[in-house]
Amino acid sequence: MITREQAVASSAAASVGANVGFILAHMRSIPKVMARQPEIETILSRMGPEVRRSNLSLPRLRAQLAINPDLNRVAKRLESIVADLDIDQIWIMNASGDCIASGGFSPESTATGVNYVDREYFKMAKLEGTGRQFAVGRTTNTPGIFYSAAVDAENRFLGVVAVKIDVKRLSRMLTDKNTFITDENGVIIIAGDTRLQMKAVPGAKVNTLSETTLENRYKRHAFDTFEMKPVDVDGVQLVRLEGRDAPMLNGFSDNQADILKIWVFRDMSELGQISNEGIWVFALLFLAGSSAIASVFARVVHLRRSKEHQVEIARVNAELVKLNVELLVQARFDVLTGCANRRHFLAELDIELKRATRFGFSCVLAMLDIDHFKAVNDKYGHAAGDALLGHFSLTVSKCLRSSDLLGRVGGEEFALLMPQTFLAGGFELAERIRSAVDNSSALSGGIEVRFTVSIGVVQWRGSEESVETLIARADDAMYSAKYAGRNRVHAES
Repeated sequence: MITREQAVASSAAASVGANVGFILAHMRSIPKVMARQPEIETILSRMGPEVRRSNLSLPRLRAQLAINPDLNRVAKRLESIVADLDIDQIWIMNASGDCIASGGFSPESTATGVNYVDREYFKMAKLEGTGRQFAVGRTTNTPGIFYSAAVDAENRFLGVVAVKIDVKRLSRMLTDKNTFITDENGVIIIAGDTRLQMKAVPGAKVNTLSETTLENRYKRHAFDTFEMKPVDVDGVQLVRLEGRDAPMLNGFSDNQADILKIWVFRDMSELGQISNEGIWVFALLFLAGSSAIASVFARVVHLRRSKEHQVEIARVNAELVKLNVELLVQARFDVLTGCANRRHFLAELDIELKRATRFGFSCVLAMLDIDHFKAVNDKYGHAAGDALLGHFSLTVSKCLRSSDLLGRVGGEEFALLMPQTFLAGGFELAERIRSAVDNSSALSGGIEVRFTVSIGVVQWRGSEESVETLIARADDAMYSAKYAGRNRVHAES
């Protein structure tokens, strides 16, 4: 039972880690692409690497920025990117940390004019080129995960592009109250039980940080600890969680790229019942002083409990069979579109790259993102959006070869693996897909919905390139297609 539950906990943690990790991998790519846009580089170059932090009041600085036509044009583009790429906010900061343009904010909480030089993601981008951080939004007061990329020209640091995704959107992936995710400081940032959010696990690093750091990052000075006490059940080391009666077994999954840790706990109350029965039998042996009496009583207990155990075992086994079937389906297929889901696609991509390494094959990866998908949902409803996704998957599948694999890796984001293919062939196939989508329409409730797709195509560079780097390059290519006007294919070698 312990082995079984440990396997289930570990599998669940890995599944959550894969789902969250792929979404965050997309998030990391957006600021990298935006940081390379000539328009942004030109604006920041005019301010220069030595620009000083503005000493104007916030209202006056915002008024000054608002009359700049170049910044207004960029701000409109940022608003469009927020809608297209399904992120929450995006903003641009100059070398001093002042935000000069932003998108996705309400007028009351806009980042424009606010200084972010003390934010960890700004510091990391300035020193290392990219940055990341969990924090509570400075103007929105909502917790989120931030990614950033430096804007450089001729080895001069000009500023930073940053994006944010609110954690409440990631929390939809955690339906189990005994599952949560912590940041690198041991703070619970996402939880199936929302009462646990912003608590700290025992021994968390956050308890060693200064009040200034806590205020800057979390907008609070102290954290309640979520108690997790070790408990021994018949020689098995488990934990007892705060507010839970049953002992728990735990599984973990670490996402080193984002310094996140996924915690999954499984109820082990059945183990306690087994232990209690053993205690009663031992007590009888000790008190009666007669092995015969003890044997008789133990037999009675056994007979009385045997039927209950058989029923319980049958129930548990039935649940396990059902769970295994569900896990198998969830591990491979997307229910809405019928194509591979994120986790299965990543596993197959890893296998294919290993095969390509062994036999010297080439390999092409494409990232596909439906244009203006949010607008379809807003205008026609989510039923139309679901119909569009199913239609898109079917349309793409008709263009593919038997060896190709299509996977849904996000809301309206898909990935296409093309084994034993060179870049030119991958571009040709992607262009056929783009044209087929452009010349088709999805039907929902008698409404015809026309749409387009932007595609980024890259060729794998060989065994020295990891899965993560390959995906990031394909994301970059796709975002470049978006930025260039959508409904197009962008390829990079």
